[in-house]
Amino acid sequence: MPIRDGLITADHVHAELGELIAGSRPGRTAPDQITLYKSVGVAAQDAAATALVVAAARERSVGEEITLG
Repeated sequence: MPIRDGLITADHVHAELGELIAGSRPGRTAPDQITLYKSVGVAAQDAAATALVVAAARERSVGEEITLG
């Protein structure tokens, strides 16, 4: 949607979620980089994608877990 709306270009997209999970593309390398995830709107797929990302982050000891109140 942001590309379609002219807010960003395809050059702004570094990787797709699957590439990050597979390790074929690196994720953020600096705190000022922004991660944007656009879900597909299918709850089961979104839940599965989220679980994979969390598992990969825990395995690599990256990221920060927070508790939402």
